[in-house]
Amino acid sequence: MQALQYRAVGAAPEVVTVPRPEPGPGQVLLKVTAAGVCHSDIAVMSRPAEALGFPLPLTLGHEGAGTVAALGDGVTGLAPGDSVAVYGPWGCGTCLMCAQGKENYCTRAADLGIRPPGLGAPGAIAEYMIVDDPRHLVPLDGLDPVTAVPLTDAGLTPYHAVKTSLPKLTPGSTAVVIGTGGLGHVAIQLLRALTPARVIALDVTEEKLTLAREVG
Repeated sequence: MQALQYRAVGAAPEVVTVPRPEPGPGQVLLKVTAAGVCHSDIAVMSRPAEALGFPLPLTLGHEGAGTVAALGDGVTGLAPGDSVAVYGPWGCGTCLMCAQGKENYCTRAADLGIRPPGLGAPGAIAEYMIVDDPRHLVPLDGLDPVTAVPLTDAGLTPYHAVKTSLPKLTPGSTAVVIGTGGLGHVAIQLLRALTPARVIALDVTEEKLTLAREVG
């Protein structure tokens, strides 16, 4: 299969041919239908070798969606052909934070060598990818994977902030979104959908302010 890999520190990523992975016990193989490119990819490739934190080569892409291609032993609740999005902040699944559904705060991931896809584990900019556990898959329920895949990162980040603030966003309240780019314009839409608050958007770029008006 083909994959986009970051292969050497300081070098541009390359499209290469690599073996198609096979799912191990508890894992799921996806045929990728959509993958997002994020500023974090650029940030990773800008790090010096001593700050990278994982070996190369690395298949990029921490925003992914696909259809189930194969199931590892013991996997239930999924079937080949299911259309899913990949939840990227992988944790151990057993610590206190993971038990509360906060795998992005997993206390054991670093010690266990658990890395998110595209940020240590092979990512989604490939024909196929391995997902370590079916709990990290979200049914798309008919959503277009191409338009939905940014929600796995660019959507989750502002959603985390909005969800935390929901008790304060009552009728008559005001929410201010500072910066209406890749994350901010999603925050505006989330605020409109989830709260009765008045939304004020701030930016220094007229193009981004125009986008803010268009989405909410």
